[in-house]
Amino acid sequence: MTFADITVVPVATERKAAYLDFSTRMAQVYRDHGAISVVDYWQSSESADPSDFHADGTSYESGELKGIADLVGASAAESVVITVTTWPSREARDRGTAAVTRDPRVTETLDEEPVFDGGRVLGDSFEIAMSVQQDE
Repeated sequence: MTFADITVVPVATERKAAYLDFSTRMAQVYRDHGAISVVDYWQSSESADPSDFHADGTSYESGELKGIADLVGASAAESVVITVTTWPSREARDRGTAAVTRDPRVTETLDEEPVFDGGRVLGDSFEIAMSVQQDE
């Protein structure tokens, strides 16, 4: 069964190019260790209103609905990045992430200037329970 790791992190909007460079390098490491794909979703500069995700006629007080940026504590100078790393199975994920954490291409980044605050990363692993995709 396909498995996915999903992370959410605020990144300084002005550091987008540096983040994408870093992420591209790390995505190759994950692919080399068995990931099917690694996709970054960068928050749109014109984010949706949280009410856009609810049926018309539903009423909420102003500020009651939270967006992902609110949940991760992103400032006005930050954008949220959601990364989805897909694996062929839980077992492949467990082997792959263990190998990634020891890969020299990853451990060498510990000496680089960080492009985001690792302490603010939210993440977890998910089984894909349903997927509807457009036919190609």
